[in-house]
Amino acid sequence: MTPDQTAQEILKNGDAKNAQRQSTNENYEYNENSMPSDGDFSCFSCFSSLSNERPRLATAALYGPAGEIVRRLAPHTEADSAAMYAQLLAGLGSLIGNGAYFLADGARHHPNLFTVICGRTAKARKGTSWARVKNVLSELDDLWLTTRVKSGVVSGEGIIEALRDDSDKRLLLIEGEFGQVLQSMKREGNTVSVLLRSAWDGVRLAVLRRKEPIDVEGAHVSMIGHITLPELHRLLASVEISNGLANRCLWVFADRERLLPEGGVAPDLSAPMEQLHAAIIAARDRGQVKRDDSARDLWATMYFDLSQELPGKMGEILSRGEAQVMRLALLFALLDAAPAITCQHLNAALSLWRYCEASASHIFVDNLISPMARKILDALAGGSLTMSQVHALFRNNAKKAEIENALSELKGQIEVEAGGMGGRQTIRLKRKSEPALSS
Repeated sequence: MTPDQTAQEILKNGDAKNAQRQSTNENYEYNENSMPSDGDFSCFSCFSSLSNERPRLATAALYGPAGEIVRRLAPHTEADSAAMYAQLLAGLGSLIGNGAYFLADGARHHPNLFTVICGRTAKARKGTSWARVKNVLSELDDLWLTTRVKSGVVSGEGIIEALRDDSDKRLLLIEGEFGQVLQSMKREGNTVSVLLRSAWDGVRLAVLRRKEPIDVEGAHVSMIGHITLPELHRLLASVEISNGLANRCLWVFADRERLLPEGGVAPDLSAPMEQLHAAIIAARDRGQVKRDDSARDLWATMYFDLSQELPGKMGEILSRGEAQVMRLALLFALLDAAPAITCQHLNAALSLWRYCEASASHIFVDNLISPMARKILDALAGGSLTMSQVHALFRNNAKKAEIENALSELKGQIEVEAGGMGGRQTIRLKRKSEPALSS
Protein backbone atom coordinates (compact mmCIF):
# COMPACT_ATOMS: atom_id res chain seq x y z
CA MET A 1 0.00 0.00 0.00
CA THR A 2 1.41 3.40 -1.00
CA PRO A 3 1.66 6.27 1.50
CA ASP A 4 -1.25 8.07 -0.16
CA GLN A 5 -3.51 5.04 0.30
CA THR A 6 -2.92 4.61 4.03
CA ALA A 7 -4.94 7.56 5.36
CA GLN A 8 -8.33 6.21 4.32
CA GLU A 9 -7.56 2.86 5.95
CA ILE A 10 -6.60 4.58 9.20
CA LEU A 11 -9.93 6.39 9.35
CA LYS A 12 -11.88 3.30 8.31
CA ASN A 13 -10.31 1.27 11.11
CA GLY A 14 -11.18 3.95 13.61
CA ASP A 15 -14.77 4.06 12.38
CA ALA A 16 -15.06 0.29 12.77
CA LYS A 17 -13.90 0.53 16.36
CA ASN A 18 -16.43 3.27 17.06
CA ALA A 19 -19.19 1.15 15.52
CA GLN A 20 -18.28 -1.74 17.83
CA ARG A 21 -18.43 0.53 20.87
CA GLN A 22 -21.74 2.00 19.71
CA SER A 23 -23.15 -1.52 19.41
CA THR A 24 -22.09 -2.20 23.00
CA ASN A 25 -23.82 0.94 24.21
CA GLU A 26 -26.99 0.06 22.31
CA ASN A 27 -27.23 -3.02 24.54
CA TYR A 28 -27.65 -0.63 27.46
CA GLU A 29 -30.30 1.40 25.66
CA TYR A 30 -32.59 -1.50 24.82
CA ASN A 31 -32.52 -3.06 28.27
CA GLU A 32 -36.14 -3.58 29.25
CA ASN A 33 -35.55 -2.02 32.66
CA SER A 34 -34.14 1.17 31.16
CA MET A 35 -36.44 4.17 31.15
CA PRO A 36 -34.68 6.39 28.55
CA SER A 37 -35.36 5.73 24.89
CA ASP A 38 -32.67 4.61 22.51
CA GLY A 39 -32.48 8.00 20.85
CA ASP A 40 -31.55 9.65 24.12
CA PHE A 41 -28.10 8.08 24.29
CA SER A 42 -26.15 10.34 21.96
CA CYS A 43 -22.84 10.48 23.83
CA PHE A 44 -20.92 7.37 22.82
CA SER A 45 -17.36 6.77 23.94
CA CYS A 46 -14.84 9.20 22.49
CA PHE A 47 -11.89 6.91 23.26
CA SER A 48 -10.70 6.75 19.67
CA SER A 49 -9.89 10.39 19.12
CA LEU A 50 -9.91 13.96 20.29
CA SER A 51 -12.57 16.18 18.81
CA ASN A 52 -13.09 19.81 17.87
CA GLU A 53 -16.87 19.34 17.87
CA ARG A 54 -18.76 20.78 20.80
CA PRO A 55 -20.30 17.99 22.91
CA ARG A 56 -24.05 17.90 23.51
CA LEU A 57 -25.70 16.56 26.65
CA ALA A 58 -28.13 13.71 25.94
CA THR A 59 -31.60 14.11 27.42
CA ALA A 60 -31.19 10.71 29.11
CA ALA A 61 -28.54 12.23 31.38
CA LEU A 62 -31.06 14.67 32.89
CA TYR A 63 -32.47 12.16 35.32
CA GLY A 64 -34.86 12.40 38.26
CA PRO A 65 -35.74 15.55 40.22
CA ALA A 66 -32.31 17.12 39.66
CA GLY A 67 -32.66 16.65 35.91
CA GLU A 68 -36.18 18.06 36.03
CA ILE A 69 -34.93 21.20 37.76
CA VAL A 70 -32.38 21.77 35.00
CA ARG A 71 -35.05 21.18 32.32
CA ARG A 72 -37.25 23.84 33.91
CA LEU A 73 -34.41 26.31 34.38
CA ALA A 74 -32.89 25.92 30.91
CA PRO A 75 -35.30 28.07 28.83
CA HIS A 76 -34.97 30.94 31.30
CA THR A 77 -31.20 31.34 31.52
CA GLU A 78 -28.21 31.87 29.26
CA ALA A 79 -26.29 29.29 31.32
CA ASP A 80 -25.28 25.92 29.89
CA SER A 81 -27.56 23.07 31.01
CA ALA A 82 -24.67 20.64 31.47
CA ALA A 83 -22.83 23.14 33.67
CA MET A 84 -25.90 23.67 35.85
CA TYR A 85 -26.52 19.93 36.08
CA ALA A 86 -22.98 18.94 37.06
CA GLN A 87 -22.81 21.64 39.73
CA LEU A 88 -26.25 20.78 41.07
CA LEU A 89 -25.25 17.13 41.41
CA ALA A 90 -22.00 18.09 43.14
CA GLY A 91 -23.94 20.27 45.57
CA LEU A 92 -26.55 17.59 46.26
CA GLY A 93 -23.85 14.99 46.84
CA SER A 94 -22.25 17.32 49.38
CA LEU A 95 -25.59 17.99 51.08
CA ILE A 96 -26.18 14.26 51.56
CA GLY A 97 -22.82 13.66 53.22
CA ASN A 98 -20.92 10.42 53.75
CA GLY A 99 -23.75 8.42 55.32
CA ALA A 100 -24.45 6.61 52.05
CA TYR A 101 -21.98 4.64 49.96
CA PHE A 102 -21.42 1.70 47.65
CA LEU A 103 -18.59 -0.81 47.89
CA ALA A 104 -16.18 -1.43 45.01
CA ASP A 105 -13.55 -4.06 45.67
CA GLY A 106 -13.60 -3.29 49.39
CA ALA A 107 -13.39 0.51 49.00
CA ARG A 108 -16.26 2.80 49.98
CA HIS A 109 -17.39 5.34 47.41
CA HIS A 110 -19.59 8.20 48.62
CA PRO A 111 -21.63 10.66 46.51
CA ASN A 112 -19.00 13.42 46.66
CA LEU A 113 -18.11 14.66 43.19
CA PHE A 114 -15.40 16.86 41.70
CA THR A 115 -16.35 18.75 38.55
CA VAL A 116 -14.54 21.36 36.48
CA ILE A 117 -16.65 23.63 34.29
CA CYS A 118 -14.54 24.73 31.35
CA GLY A 119 -15.93 27.60 29.34
CA ARG A 120 -15.04 28.32 25.73
CA THR A 121 -14.48 31.98 26.68
CA ALA A 122 -15.08 34.30 29.63
CA LYS A 123 -18.63 34.77 28.27
CA ALA A 124 -19.58 31.10 28.69
CA ARG A 125 -21.85 32.04 31.64
CA LYS A 126 -20.05 29.78 34.14
CA GLY A 127 -20.86 32.18 36.98
CA THR A 128 -24.48 32.38 35.86
CA SER A 129 -24.76 28.60 35.93
CA TRP A 130 -23.52 28.53 39.54
CA ALA A 131 -25.84 31.39 40.53
CA ARG A 132 -28.85 29.40 39.32
CA VAL A 133 -27.66 26.29 41.16
CA LYS A 134 -26.81 28.25 44.29
CA ASN A 135 -30.39 29.52 44.50
CA VAL A 136 -31.69 25.94 44.36
CA LEU A 137 -29.24 24.73 47.02
CA SER A 138 -30.07 27.70 49.25
CA GLU A 139 -33.73 26.72 49.27
CA LEU A 140 -32.79 23.16 50.21
CA ASP A 141 -30.42 24.05 53.08
CA ASP A 142 -29.32 27.64 53.52
CA LEU A 143 -27.32 26.87 56.69
CA TRP A 144 -25.19 24.33 54.82
CA LEU A 145 -24.69 26.83 51.98
CA THR A 146 -23.47 29.57 54.30
CA THR A 147 -21.24 27.41 56.52
CA ARG A 148 -20.04 24.44 54.44
CA VAL A 149 -19.39 26.03 51.05
CA LYS A 150 -15.94 27.61 50.87
CA SER A 151 -13.58 29.06 48.28
CA GLY A 152 -9.98 30.20 48.06
CA VAL A 153 -8.03 26.93 48.16
CA VAL A 154 -4.31 27.74 48.29
CA SER A 155 -2.89 24.88 50.37
CA GLY A 156 -3.71 21.40 51.59
CA GLU A 157 -3.35 22.65 55.12
CA GLY A 158 -6.07 25.21 54.47
CA ILE A 159 -8.48 22.46 53.40
CA ILE A 160 -7.87 20.52 56.61
CA GLU A 161 -8.19 23.63 58.75
CA ALA A 162 -11.67 24.17 57.28
CA LEU A 163 -12.68 20.71 58.55
CA ARG A 164 -10.84 19.75 61.71
CA ASP A 165 -12.62 21.95 64.26
CA ASP A 166 -16.13 21.29 63.04
CA SER A 167 -18.35 18.29 63.72
CA ASP A 168 -19.85 18.70 60.24
CA LYS A 169 -17.28 17.19 57.88
CA ARG A 170 -19.08 18.18 54.69
CA LEU A 171 -17.22 20.71 52.56
CA LEU A 172 -18.02 21.99 49.08
CA LEU A 173 -15.12 23.89 47.52
CA ILE A 174 -16.34 26.32 44.88
CA GLU A 175 -13.43 27.79 42.96
CA GLY A 176 -14.61 30.41 40.50
CA GLU A 177 -10.97 30.93 39.54
CA PHE A 178 -9.76 27.34 39.24
CA GLY A 179 -6.67 28.66 37.52
CA GLN A 180 -5.48 29.93 40.90
CA VAL A 181 -5.75 26.41 42.30
CA LEU A 182 -3.64 25.10 39.42
CA GLN A 183 -1.13 27.89 40.02
CA SER A 184 -0.83 26.94 43.69
CA MET A 185 -0.14 23.33 42.72
CA LYS A 186 2.94 24.44 40.81
CA ARG A 187 4.62 25.70 43.98
CA GLU A 188 7.17 23.33 45.45
CA GLY A 189 5.88 21.54 48.53
CA ASN A 190 2.25 22.53 47.95
CA THR A 191 -0.11 19.75 49.07
CA VAL A 192 -3.38 20.86 47.44
CA SER A 193 -3.32 18.11 44.80
CA VAL A 194 -2.45 15.40 47.33
CA LEU A 195 -5.19 16.49 49.73
CA LEU A 196 -7.83 16.77 47.01
CA ARG A 197 -7.03 13.29 45.73
CA SER A 198 -7.28 11.87 49.25
CA ALA A 199 -10.53 13.76 49.82
CA TRP A 200 -12.12 12.29 46.69
CA ASP A 201 -10.98 8.83 47.78
CA GLY A 202 -12.56 9.32 51.21
CA VAL A 203 -9.42 8.45 53.18
CA ARG A 204 -7.94 10.22 56.19
CA LEU A 205 -6.64 13.69 55.40
CA ALA A 206 -3.33 14.58 56.99
CA VAL A 207 -0.64 17.25 56.83
CA LEU A 208 2.62 16.78 58.69
CA ARG A 209 3.83 19.95 60.33
CA ARG A 210 6.90 20.52 62.47
CA LYS A 211 5.01 21.63 65.55
CA GLU A 212 1.59 20.01 65.25
CA PRO A 213 0.57 17.42 62.64
CA ILE A 214 -3.10 17.73 61.75
CA ASP A 215 -5.47 15.13 60.35
CA VAL A 216 -9.17 14.68 59.75
CA GLU A 217 -11.21 11.47 59.62
CA GLY A 218 -14.54 11.14 57.78
CA ALA A 219 -14.17 14.22 55.58
CA HIS A 220 -16.75 14.54 52.81
CA VAL A 221 -15.24 16.96 50.31
CA SER A 222 -16.78 17.96 46.97
CA MET A 223 -15.38 20.46 44.50
CA ILE A 224 -16.55 22.73 41.69
CA GLY A 225 -14.03 24.62 39.57
CA HIS A 226 -14.51 27.21 36.84
CA ILE A 227 -11.92 27.98 34.17
CA THR A 228 -11.73 29.09 30.53
CA LEU A 229 -10.19 26.98 27.79
CA PRO A 230 -7.28 29.39 27.12
CA GLU A 231 -6.36 29.60 30.80
CA LEU A 232 -6.57 25.84 31.28
CA HIS A 233 -4.36 25.19 28.28
CA ARG A 234 -1.82 27.64 29.64
CA LEU A 235 -1.72 26.26 33.17
CA LEU A 236 -2.39 22.54 33.12
CA ALA A 237 1.05 20.93 33.11
CA SER A 238 1.40 17.25 32.26
CA VAL A 239 2.39 16.38 35.82
CA GLU A 240 -1.00 17.57 37.03
CA ILE A 241 -2.79 15.49 34.41
CA SER A 242 -0.94 12.31 35.24
CA ASN A 243 -0.82 12.62 39.03
CA GLY A 244 -4.44 11.53 39.43
CA LEU A 245 -6.33 14.74 40.17
CA ALA A 246 -7.65 15.20 36.63
CA ASN A 247 -9.16 11.71 36.48
CA ARG A 248 -11.08 12.36 39.68
CA CYS A 249 -12.87 15.28 38.01
CA LEU A 250 -15.93 15.31 35.80
CA TRP A 251 -14.87 17.63 32.97
CA VAL A 252 -17.77 19.66 31.59
CA PHE A 253 -17.51 21.93 28.57
CA ALA A 254 -19.83 24.94 28.85
CA ASP A 255 -20.89 27.70 26.52
CA ARG A 256 -23.54 30.38 26.37
CA GLU A 257 -26.77 28.63 25.39
CA ARG A 258 -29.00 31.51 24.33
CA LEU A 259 -29.38 35.29 24.35
CA LEU A 260 -31.83 36.73 26.87
CA PRO A 261 -31.52 40.55 26.80
CA GLU A 262 -34.13 40.92 29.55
CA GLY A 263 -32.84 38.03 31.62
CA GLY A 264 -34.90 35.01 32.59
CA VAL A 265 -37.75 34.40 34.97
CA ALA A 266 -37.76 32.01 37.92
CA PRO A 267 -39.74 28.92 36.88
CA ASP A 268 -41.85 26.85 39.26
CA LEU A 269 -39.54 24.28 40.85
CA SER A 270 -41.77 23.33 43.78
CA ALA A 271 -42.48 19.72 42.78
CA PRO A 272 -38.88 18.55 42.12
CA MET A 273 -37.65 20.62 45.08
CA GLU A 274 -40.04 18.80 47.38
CA GLN A 275 -38.77 15.47 46.07
CA LEU A 276 -35.14 16.49 46.57
CA HIS A 277 -35.69 17.73 50.11
CA ALA A 278 -37.26 14.46 51.20
CA ALA A 279 -34.66 12.37 49.36
CA ILE A 280 -31.68 14.21 50.89
CA ILE A 281 -32.96 13.69 54.43
CA ALA A 282 -33.61 9.99 53.79
CA ALA A 283 -30.21 9.48 52.14
CA ARG A 284 -28.05 10.78 54.98
CA ASP A 285 -28.24 7.55 56.99
CA ARG A 286 -28.72 5.03 54.18
CA GLY A 287 -25.47 3.16 54.68
CA GLN A 288 -24.49 0.74 51.94
CA VAL A 289 -26.49 0.88 48.70
CA LYS A 290 -26.30 -2.08 46.32
CA ARG A 291 -27.32 -2.77 42.73
CA ASP A 292 -30.43 -4.84 42.16
CA ASP A 293 -30.26 -8.08 40.13
CA SER A 294 -30.97 -6.47 36.75
CA ALA A 295 -28.50 -3.67 37.43
CA ARG A 296 -25.79 -6.21 38.33
CA ASP A 297 -26.21 -7.88 34.95
CA LEU A 298 -26.15 -4.54 33.13
CA TRP A 299 -23.14 -3.36 35.16
CA ALA A 300 -21.14 -6.41 34.12
CA THR A 301 -21.48 -5.30 30.49
CA MET A 302 -20.83 -1.63 31.22
CA TYR A 303 -17.87 -2.47 33.42
CA PHE A 304 -16.11 -4.34 30.63
CA ASP A 305 -16.39 -1.35 28.31
CA LEU A 306 -15.41 1.22 30.96
CA SER A 307 -12.41 -0.86 32.03
CA GLN A 308 -10.75 -0.77 28.62
CA GLU A 309 -7.33 0.84 28.93
CA LEU A 310 -7.15 4.02 26.90
CA PRO A 311 -3.99 5.27 25.19
CA GLY A 312 -2.02 8.40 25.99
CA LYS A 313 -2.87 11.36 28.17
CA MET A 314 -6.58 11.11 27.44
CA GLY A 315 -6.47 7.64 28.94
CA GLU A 316 -5.03 9.12 32.13
CA ILE A 317 -7.77 11.76 32.34
CA LEU A 318 -10.60 9.25 31.78
CA SER A 319 -9.13 6.30 33.68
CA ARG A 320 -11.68 6.32 36.52
CA GLY A 321 -14.76 5.83 34.37
CA GLU A 322 -16.00 2.84 36.38
CA ALA A 323 -15.89 4.73 39.70
CA GLN A 324 -17.34 7.92 38.22
CA VAL A 325 -20.31 6.10 36.67
CA MET A 326 -21.05 4.24 39.89
CA ARG A 327 -20.83 7.41 42.00
CA LEU A 328 -23.31 9.09 39.68
CA ALA A 329 -25.58 6.02 39.73
CA LEU A 330 -25.44 6.00 43.54
CA LEU A 331 -26.41 9.67 43.64
CA PHE A 332 -29.29 9.14 41.20
CA ALA A 333 -30.58 6.25 43.34
CA LEU A 334 -30.36 8.36 46.51
CA LEU A 335 -32.19 11.29 44.90
CA ASP A 336 -34.84 8.81 43.71
CA ALA A 337 -35.18 7.49 47.29
CA ALA A 338 -34.83 4.07 45.64
CA PRO A 339 -34.06 0.94 47.68
CA ALA A 340 -31.27 -0.05 45.29
CA ILE A 341 -29.32 1.13 42.25
CA THR A 342 -31.31 0.14 39.17
CA CYS A 343 -30.70 -0.03 35.42
CA GLN A 344 -32.30 3.40 35.08
CA HIS A 345 -29.71 4.91 37.41
CA LEU A 346 -26.84 3.17 35.62
CA ASN A 347 -28.04 4.27 32.18
CA ALA A 348 -28.46 7.89 33.28
CA ALA A 349 -25.02 7.83 34.89
CA LEU A 350 -23.42 6.36 31.77
CA SER A 351 -25.08 8.99 29.59
CA LEU A 352 -23.68 11.81 31.74
CA TRP A 353 -20.25 10.16 31.79
CA ARG A 354 -20.28 9.95 28.00
CA TYR A 355 -20.85 13.70 27.94
CA CYS A 356 -17.91 14.19 30.31
CA GLU A 357 -15.78 12.01 28.04
CA ALA A 358 -16.77 14.08 25.03
CA SER A 359 -16.12 17.26 26.99
CA ALA A 360 -12.64 16.11 27.98
CA SER A 361 -11.94 15.23 24.36
CA HIS A 362 -13.05 18.69 23.26
CA ILE A 363 -11.31 20.54 26.10
CA PHE A 364 -7.93 18.87 25.67
CA VAL A 365 -7.93 18.56 21.88
CA ASP A 366 -5.05 21.04 21.56
CA ASN A 367 -3.03 19.78 24.54
CA LEU A 368 -2.79 16.02 24.40
CA ILE A 369 -1.45 15.20 20.96
CA SER A 370 2.09 14.17 20.15
CA PRO A 371 4.62 16.60 18.62
CA MET A 372 4.34 14.74 15.31
CA ALA A 373 0.53 15.03 15.27
CA ARG A 374 0.85 18.68 16.25
CA LYS A 375 3.18 19.35 13.31
CA ILE A 376 0.75 17.73 10.89
CA LEU A 377 -2.16 19.68 12.38
CA ASP A 378 -0.28 22.96 12.09
CA ALA A 379 0.58 22.19 8.46
CA LEU A 380 -3.06 21.38 7.66
CA ALA A 381 -4.03 24.81 8.94
CA GLY A 382 -2.40 26.15 5.79
CA GLY A 383 -4.33 23.85 3.46
CA SER A 384 -4.81 20.22 2.49
CA LEU A 385 -1.93 17.74 2.21
CA THR A 386 -1.30 14.49 0.41
CA MET A 387 0.26 11.60 2.30
CA SER A 388 3.50 12.22 0.39
CA GLN A 389 3.47 15.80 1.64
CA VAL A 390 2.86 14.58 5.18
CA HIS A 391 5.96 12.41 4.95
CA ALA A 392 7.87 15.36 3.51
CA LEU A 393 7.09 17.35 6.68
CA PHE A 394 9.52 15.00 8.41
CA ARG A 395 12.02 14.94 5.52
CA ASN A 396 10.82 11.41 4.71
CA ASN A 397 12.60 10.14 7.81
CA ALA A 398 9.46 9.23 9.79
CA LYS A 399 8.41 5.60 9.83
CA LYS A 400 5.11 4.62 8.27
CA ALA A 401 3.79 3.41 11.66
CA GLU A 402 4.69 6.74 13.28
CA ILE A 403 2.74 8.67 10.63
CA GLU A 404 -0.23 6.33 11.02
CA ASN A 405 -0.24 6.80 14.80
CA ALA A 406 -0.08 10.57 14.43
CA LEU A 407 -2.99 10.56 11.98
CA SER A 408 -4.96 8.31 14.32
CA GLU A 409 -4.56 10.92 17.05
CA LEU A 410 -6.13 13.46 14.70
CA LYS A 411 -9.01 11.28 13.54
CA GLY A 412 -11.63 13.55 15.07
CA GLN A 413 -10.20 16.59 13.30
CA ILE A 414 -9.30 15.41 9.80
CA GLU A 415 -11.03 13.94 6.81
CA VAL A 416 -9.71 12.21 3.70
CA GLU A 417 -10.94 12.84 0.18
CA ALA A 418 -10.09 10.44 -2.66
CA GLY A 419 -9.97 11.15 -6.36
CA GLY A 420 -6.61 12.74 -6.94
CA MET A 421 -4.22 11.82 -9.72
CA GLY A 422 -3.33 8.13 -9.56
CA GLY A 423 -5.81 7.52 -6.73
CA ARG A 424 -3.98 10.02 -4.52
CA GLN A 425 -5.88 10.98 -1.40
CA THR A 426 -6.05 14.40 0.19
CA ILE A 427 -6.08 15.07 3.92
CA ARG A 428 -7.80 18.20 5.15
CA LEU A 429 -9.17 19.60 8.39
CA LYS A 430 -12.81 18.98 9.14
CA ARG A 431 -14.96 22.07 9.05
CA LYS A 432 -16.03 23.35 12.44
CA SER A 433 -19.73 23.77 13.07
CA GLU A 434 -20.73 26.54 15.45
CA PRO A 435 -24.40 26.31 16.49
CA ALA A 436 -26.23 29.60 16.56
CA LEU A 437 -27.43 31.01 19.86
CA SER A 438 -31.14 30.58 20.43
CA SER A 439 -33.23 33.47 21.58
